[in-house]
Amino acid sequence: MKFFFTLILIANLSFAETRLLLVGGGKRPVQAMQEFAILAGGDQAKLLIIPWASETTESAENIKLEFAPYTKGIDIAPHRLAPQELSEFMTKVEKATGVFFTGGNQNILMSLLREYNLIQIFRKKFHTGTVFGGTSAGTAIMSNPMLTGQADLSVLNGSQVELAEGLGLLPPGIIVDQHFIVRSRFNRLAGLILNKKAHTGLAVDESTSVLIKNDQAQVIGPTQALIFKRKSDHELNVEVMSPGSTFTLPHP
Repeated sequence: MKFFFTLILIANLSFAETRLLLVGGGKRPVQAMQEFAILAGGDQAKLLIIPWASETTESAENIKLEFAPYTKGIDIAPHRLAPQELSEFMTKVEKATGVFFTGGNQNILMSLLREYNLIQIFRKKFHTGTVFGGTSAGTAIMSNPMLTGQADLSVLNGSQVELAEGLGLLPPGIIVDQHFIVRSRFNRLAGLILNKKAHTGLAVDESTSVLIKNDQAQVIGPTQALIFKRKSDHELNVEVMSPGSTFTLPHP
């Protein structure tokens, strides 16, 4: 009998719905932040904000204020973890029903996730139902590989775009970009797809977000998200997704 219930538990964990919020940077859409908090449990949510991509916790404090109308269970991780803080922090990670990463420098963020041995822990939490999200650099880490921010934007050449390991909560083969329209980042994402660095590019504009449940996505915010897919060595399909539109994440 005990063996039977163990199998049921494993099955439930394996098929938990995954929920991921990608904010393109800039102003975070109110509806998207509300939806994140609701998915994490509403007034019963336990949210953990990770500020490590930034030099300060100012952005994390602002994000906490945005979540505050929907839940009081909000913690901000220490800006850097001292050895004596690690055990308490890991307890918060274990209890968290939602994890949100601030903007800043995605390379620093990933370096600290490696240093604190959190990459596999966060991946496991995501795939067993914890809601994850981020803005700007906190969105960049959600693909694997991720964009480091180093690129020659004057050419359409994916070999001039630097990639590194990301947290990788998006399905394999999808690379995410942010601040996309505002910062004219067409060249680097298009170049990567043409150079076969990924099968799909997901571009999220500033002040806009994409909320993904399993492989179903919705654009939340005032501008657009774009989907890049390679058609041939010299052709791309680019689909512009308007505010409120829904789509299925492309598969290889």
